[in-house]
Amino acid sequence: MNLNSIHRTVLPNGLTVLVQEDRTAPVVAIVTYVKAGYFDETDDENGLAHALEHMFFKGTKQRGVGDIAKETKASGGYLNAHTIYDNTTYYTVLPSSGFAKGLEIQADAYANSVIDSLELSKEMEVIIQEAKRKSDSPSAVATETLYEMLHDAHRMRRWRIGREPGLRSFTRDKMHGFYRNFYRPGNTILTISGDVDPADALRRVTDLYGGLESAEPVRNPGPAEPEHKGFRYRELSGDIAQTQLVIGWRTPGTLDPDTAVLDVAASVLATGRASRLYRAVREKKLASSVSAYDYTPIEIGVFVVHAETEPENAAEAAAVIWDQLHQLRVGALEEDELTRVRRIFEARWVRRLETAEGRANYLAEWEALGGWRLGEEYFESFMSASADDVQRVTRKYLAEERAAALIYRPASSSVVAQDATDMRRLLAAAQSERLASIPPRKVSLPPETKPVEFEKEEAGVSVFRTVEGIPVLIRRKVGTPMASIGVFIVGGAVEEEENESGLTLLTARTMLKGTTTRTAAQIAEDAEMLGGTISASAGSDSFGWSFSVPKARLPEALELMGDVIQRPTIPDDSFETERTVALSNVAMLRDDMYRYPMRLAASVAFDGHPYGRSVMGTDESLRAISAEQAREWHKTKVLESAAVIGIVADLDVKAAADLVALEFGSLELEKGPKVGKPRWPKSVKIAAESRDKAQTAIALAFPAPARTDDSRFAAALIATVASGLGGRFFDELRDKQSLAYSVQAAVSEKRVAGMFLSYIATSPEKEGVARAGLLAEFEKLRDQTVTAEELSRAKEYVVGSHAISQETGGALLGEMLDAWMFGGGLGELLEHDTRVRAVTADQMRDVAQKYFDPKRRVEGIVRGVGRTV
Repeated sequence: MNLNSIHRTVLPNGLTVLVQEDRTAPVVAIVTYVKAGYFDETDDENGLAHALEHMFFKGTKQRGVGDIAKETKASGGYLNAHTIYDNTTYYTVLPSSGFAKGLEIQADAYANSVIDSLELSKEMEVIIQEAKRKSDSPSAVATETLYEMLHDAHRMRRWRIGREPGLRSFTRDKMHGFYRNFYRPGNTILTISGDVDPADALRRVTDLYGGLESAEPVRNPGPAEPEHKGFRYRELSGDIAQTQLVIGWRTPGTLDPDTAVLDVAASVLATGRASRLYRAVREKKLASSVSAYDYTPIEIGVFVVHAETEPENAAEAAAVIWDQLHQLRVGALEEDELTRVRRIFEARWVRRLETAEGRANYLAEWEALGGWRLGEEYFESFMSASADDVQRVTRKYLAEERAAALIYRPASSSVVAQDATDMRRLLAAAQSERLASIPPRKVSLPPETKPVEFEKEEAGVSVFRTVEGIPVLIRRKVGTPMASIGVFIVGGAVEEEENESGLTLLTARTMLKGTTTRTAAQIAEDAEMLGGTISASAGSDSFGWSFSVPKARLPEALELMGDVIQRPTIPDDSFETERTVALSNVAMLRDDMYRYPMRLAASVAFDGHPYGRSVMGTDESLRAISAEQAREWHKTKVLESAAVIGIVADLDVKAAADLVALEFGSLELEKGPKVGKPRWPKSVKIAAESRDKAQTAIALAFPAPARTDDSRFAAALIATVASGLGGRFFDELRDKQSLAYSVQAAVSEKRVAGMFLSYIATSPEKEGVARAGLLAEFEKLRDQTVTAEELSRAKEYVVGSHAISQETGGALLGEMLDAWMFGGGLGELLEHDTRVRAVTADQMRDVAQKYFDPKRRVEGIVRGVGRTV
């Protein structure tokens, strides 16, 4: 980010305004950062700041309920908000042509929220549903319970969005008092980033905000946390599939000089596949995931290590984590480890500043801490932290006697520890081996240079072919500091037999665990030294690998990807590790109250077809797959395949294509697999499970156009009319009936079929009302054409969202590869907006009438029992 492009002004009433000009994309982001959050609430106000965030969208004297979102959509943009311990932030992102309107909407909502009593009572029911949803999330329960354990007095110990009895007690007067106290210009930062003229932007801000009354907010600080030591432990159980293990320590706030060093320590422990905990815990099959972070909301911090593990492995995983922390306190820290985390950190820092939204939030966050330039100081502190610094802060803050540990396990599993003393004994009982240094890889001779043939240039994409016929698509994105790389293959789950479902994803991930020239650790370290991680993914119709690195490191990144994709060894031990993780992920899917109902719906919608199977596989199929099958799959599905390689970067396209040809000489082009069209059920089909959850989640689905069907644009517009802030489903089922926090609708496009998915999560006793509400909305879409206003708003939103997505190289890469593999060719890239704008209301009704037959719907349901939270 060009620091000279940032213009800071403080209006006479105290409003701090930061405008950052960036003309690389026709996009602008507006962030309103109010310095008021959970820490500013008294105990009887717990949850009030978050509830007020909801009411921000509920209207002003000028705009009714839902109008704020609808007008933003009509300008081509989206908006949302979040509340956290020290702030409430509202943001909107729009095409730059909608900047003036978007700013006016944000100013009105900020200054003139009416907080209507009737709307407040309805919205509190929505927020209670959000609280129930959160109580059904094992990781959220574990993390916030840990915060409670670590703090005896500080407000950090409270369940942050409030409890049901307190939420129901909120009145309009209480909320309005909080609003008028804290939503003052001097307590607010407004940041604007993107394709704007700074002088024009400041003039508009002054006109809209300059007349607001200045007043200093009255703060009621909560009690400070007293100094205390002594290991703490708690164990919970519930209807969950995997054990959540969290260990935490109290740490200082954001601006403390040690905070950046603690972030380095967290990165050494768990950032990337070459990190200590990944190698000692995840690679040893003790946990399916492990992470570490130092979370610092201004005045206070919490250092957390979080692992998800099989119940029988929880004690050993905890002991190994404990020992790795001990080794970090007392052992040597190699310079290569620091270099690795610096490279990753630097690349992530750059990626965040790639978008207008990222830059605007960055400026607001650091300005709130005392000045936006503090961000650069923090960056330098992280990059300059030494091994001695890391050891010093881990000894000071992460001492054993200052820790708290929590285990949240399945109710059917055995107790891990009876009390804190018992847990300390378990933690000290086992000592993990000191991790061996990752040996340097022997540098092999560069491969023989192979020619690449230019084929054509279309829609801003240069198409080349390797000698073996593999298409290489290069798109130059001027100004981007990152290079986005993708190697994708037509195939995936559609090529799997039912008894081998999950084979594609399992093998694609295991390919990252060793090649003829690299060990798994060397692959991880080499990738992270380049500033990124190679990601493997698989879907119903394709699979592949992606990598994002600073553009100067593109040659090394391509060499590494070429090695992984063409020369994997798929070692037996690594395959078993990845199988164990895959089995854990399948088990944890059942705890996801969003993804699991969707999975159930797909299983009955496409019963008997590969689209009905999970790309993750099942417990039975994963246990049956062998490493030899995986190695054979690589030979037949990767080395000879319908592969395509894509790059988006600010580089000479021919030079980039030459690099690809140099490193990918072993791939040979074959036609993609043929896929039969699935048959949608002719009657209502329901897949349901009952769980001990606070909510019931329903995924209700209908068939939809396939990826190659021209009517998919009409279907996408229907989803836009139905879903999101200002959408029909949201307005009716959330705003009017207060049935749910989360109400969604979306189209899932596959190669030869599609599915229109709707989702709602509500209290179990309201299941029938929620289903009836969804079906009533689908009936309206069938029976009546959408209004001209709805159609126009949906078009502007879809076109605007597409323009906003063009900011990132990763999005451009995905769109380019999708058009090549499954669309009508690269010409699609130029046709998107025209195709969207050509859709008529009659075409949308025709699509609704064709697909939304209630007698042919499918449902995936997870039924809860209901409880107060």
